[in-house]
Amino acid sequence: MVALCCKGMPFLVIVAVLALARASDQQDDGIPEPESDDVLPTQQQISQMHGLIDSNKDGKINFFEIMVFSDTMVLTTARQHCSQMLEDLESGSVTLEQLKTDRLSQQMSSDGHALPIEEVQHRFLLVDSNSDGKLDLEEMVPLFFPDLNPVTLNRVAQFLLTSKDQDDDGKLSAHEFLSGGDHGDKDDFARLDRDGSGTLDVRELEPLEAERHYVLEAMEELIDLADKDYDGHLTTAELDAEYEKISESRAGQDFVAWAEHLAPSQESDEL
Repeated sequence: MVALCCKGMPFLVIVAVLALARASDQQDDGIPEPESDDVLPTQQQISQMHGLIDSNKDGKINFFEIMVFSDTMVLTTARQHCSQMLEDLESGSVTLEQLKTDRLSQQMSSDGHALPIEEVQHRFLLVDSNSDGKLDLEEMVPLFFPDLNPVTLNRVAQFLLTSKDQDDDGKLSAHEFLSGGDHGDKDDFARLDRDGSGTLDVRELEPLEAERHYVLEAMEELIDLADKDYDGHLTTAELDAEYEKISESRAGQDFVAWAEHLAPSQESDEL
């Protein structure tokens, strides 16, 4: 799933790691860790992405255009990933029994560990929209990328809450949230605690499991950084002026991931 590798990692990088895990066919070692060194986007890549994001071709991009582009990229890539999984299975669908295997169950988990059988079954039933006992491509997408569907995202957050809720009060205290150290730190807890209650309910936990949440934050920071005339839009000149800071930001990592993902198709179009 999207949150598989590490908090705030660009979606397309996560998909690449999932593909490596599938190709390696490791049974005991789990999902391989991504390389720590980020690849910085070039100014040309940022400019190319600006042109693709600019849907009305007015030479400027706004927050809405950026998020529409990001959402389209995520959905397209998720479908490609699930399609490859079906190809590996040599089938047009996946069954509950196949999902119970460690290799596939790990890819449904937010920490890379196989899910309990009961949880696999629960999520399977959530996405099996026609109740035929198997999942086609479109049904698989929210199972492996739950933040693309509010129902599956809520279930993933509920599973996280239940796994850490030591006193069974339906909420997580700071101590419970931080236990294990695998889902966030004190700053994350404070940011997620939107009502200031000192505890986190299931709705407040959802952003932690949603890659889109981190893209939203990154693009808001991008606009705050580069929008020098405060018109809510970014030109290529504004992006160029802040290139060094952008290249080292999370937004920069999204730009380079998008550019590298689109590069093969762009090259084939030119041939």
